[in-house]
Amino acid sequence: MNARFLFLAPLLVGLAHADEAAPNADKRALNLAVQRDGQRNQSAAAAISLPVGQSAWLQAGVGQSRNHDAASVTTYRPRQVSVGGGVAGKAWQAGVNASQRRDGERLRQTDVAAVADWRPAECVNVGVDALRRQGRVRGTVAGAPVEQRVKGHGVGVHGAVAVTSRLSVYGATLHNRYTTSTTQPAGGGGLLAGVPLLGNRVSAVNRDEAALDRSHQIGATWRVSERLALNGEVMQDHVHDGGSLRSLQMKAAIAAGAGWTITPGIGRSRGPQGEGTNYGLLGASYAW
Repeated sequence: MNARFLFLAPLLVGLAHADEAAPNADKRALNLAVQRDGQRNQSAAAAISLPVGQSAWLQAGVGQSRNHDAASVTTYRPRQVSVGGGVAGKAWQAGVNASQRRDGERLRQTDVAAVADWRPAECVNVGVDALRRQGRVRGTVAGAPVEQRVKGHGVGVHGAVAVTSRLSVYGATLHNRYTTSTTQPAGGGGLLAGVPLLGNRVSAVNRDEAALDRSHQIGATWRVSERLALNGEVMQDHVHDGGSLRSLQMKAAIAAGAGWTITPGIGRSRGPQGEGTNYGLLGASYAW
């Protein structure tokens, strides 16, 4: 599970509780998530949010991922820290989150994300997203050391509709504009063309770390009972250096009692080079 999910989860859950006395009453929560795929990529993240006053909240998170780059036979292990916060009204919410990933001198990435949600009707939620990124990654291509830098920004929209008391559908799209430069820092070879260093290691597990020009997502949730909900989701991303990442996943949210919700899931993704892999995920959240 990615950090963006951990950031957005309190916002989306909060809209379902907009009738509570305080708009931020549901922001006292702990979220944990792990993912792993068949290509030895994995991620783990944790985030905690706490209400401030009657309408605001603060959030902080940590995480680490393991990304295996088959082209350069390199394994990246970036660690991540994030801080954020927001404010909520009776039928709207807005938040911002800043995160940084770092794996020594090999990878550095800073993201700032903002989201705003509005509930125009009881069963409808719409919102806008914005993202700004700056990063640098070092590796090897064909035995030669290279350094690639990326910076850019993106905007998107998302929405959800409760079709019935049990069925809800949602969708989101995000368009980014990135510029990249690839050089040989040691050899002084100048700019290199067509070196897809950033795109070599893209998978569903680490898609938040990739430079994606476009991202599309649709899904549906069926509430089986008060203690069980089933979710299906399809994602398609266009990688900046070429190719697409397609993912399909299924999840179940299980109310375990005492404030805990457990979310196991499975999925399959196909990367830019046409390779397919299965992956599993497990999430847990605690509200008090």
